[in-house]
Amino acid sequence: MRRSERLIALAATLSLAAHLALMAVWPTAVTDDGDSEPLAVELRSETPPPAALPPRRLPPKPRVAKPAVAPAAAQPQAAEPIANDSPVTASEAPSADTGSPAPPGNGAPTAAETPPPEPPPEQAPVVAEEPPPEEPPALLASAGLARTADLRFNVLRGEGKVGEVVWRWRKEGDRYRIETIGTASGIAAMFFGGEYKQTSEGRIGPEGLKPDRYTFERGSADKLDVIRFDWSAGKALVNTAKGVSREFDLVPGTQDLMSFLHQLPLLPADAISIPLVTIKRQRDYSFSAPQTVKIKVPAGEMEAYYYQRIGAETEAEVWLQHQPPYLPIRMRLYDRLGNKFEQVLTELRFEP
Repeated sequence: MRRSERLIALAATLSLAAHLALMAVWPTAVTDDGDSEPLAVELRSETPPPAALPPRRLPPKPRVAKPAVAPAAAQPQAAEPIANDSPVTASEAPSADTGSPAPPGNGAPTAAETPPPEPPPEQAPVVAEEPPPEEPPALLASAGLARTADLRFNVLRGEGKVGEVVWRWRKEGDRYRIETIGTASGIAAMFFGGEYKQTSEGRIGPEGLKPDRYTFERGSADKLDVIRFDWSAGKALVNTAKGVSREFDLVPGTQDLMSFLHQLPLLPADAISIPLVTIKRQRDYSFSAPQTVKIKVPAGEMEAYYYQRIGAETEAEVWLQHQPPYLPIRMRLYDRLGNKFEQVLTELRFEP
């Protein structure tokens, strides 16, 4: 093999190894200052996406009762002239103000003196009833989270396998811990022998998962990025392996790059937006309402909730179990260069 061909083969293999590192911390984004941080989950499906949910019908507009219109007052007819020659009495004498005859002796008012009809009472507008407030997110589903779960995924670049990811979930009381370890396989292992490890630990409460600490380790303990969630102070504190420190404001429901996948199925399905803190930034991750689909992976065929990230530059798709404990089944994303990466479930063991 000529020297130029060997260099091209080496470059391609190194590219696979680099993308395996990205997939091990999925979702991650390549940054210009060298800090690794998980990419946003966005996907572009190669197969036609599931059928769209039917559009939601808007509630009918409230009908406002129209005020009743009073009938027009009958116009009195002109009085006929008196045909007798009897002398004019005092009651029939001309009025001093107008010179017209005074009202008849029975005191009945003339048409000019008839009072205007009273206006009908105002009708109160009909106001549509407000819908009842939504239940707090996660209250109904968090009880279904597993006590323990062990998952294994194949990591694919295109159609070729470049690594594996082990995913561990543990819950004890109101505490949780998530750990993932990514390793290279095949030709990529010749150039990339280290591991990429992520952890997330925190509490489970009425709002679902509430992380306390997130770590990202690149191959060794001295290459460690840490995010601490100080909920009492309302701050997320970041310290990177390169000595960079950052601080972000915490809002209710904020997640890290591991916990948000377990939080996703606990949220109301109409509009899903998750505040998420990474090593470099804080942003909202928005997803479409889930659709129920059937999916076949090496671990078997099962029903899943299908989500697609919306409103972002890169594309991502997520498949989670349709029933408790709502564990990940498949994740697919494209980086900014258009390369496709997937994590596909190959083994699953869990204890309710």
